[in-house]
Amino acid sequence: MTLIRFTDAQLHELMQAARMVPPDLRDVFLKRVAVKPLGDGLVRRVAYNVARAITWDVGRTVAAG
Repeated sequence: MTLIRFTDAQLHELMQAARMVPPDLRDVFLKRVAVKPLGDGLVRRVAYNVARAITWDVGRTVAAG
């Protein structure tokens, strides 16, 4: 497994976005973020897009169930 290095600012953005995701799905969140090539300008955008996608999927599943 390759380690992914984040600056303190990037890690802060990831943690903020992770708060949107249900705790049991945060592993999925981190795995999806990890496959994206991230530079300083993309961390926030990618993290929040992934978090929104996961919460959207959860919301649709709950509504359909």
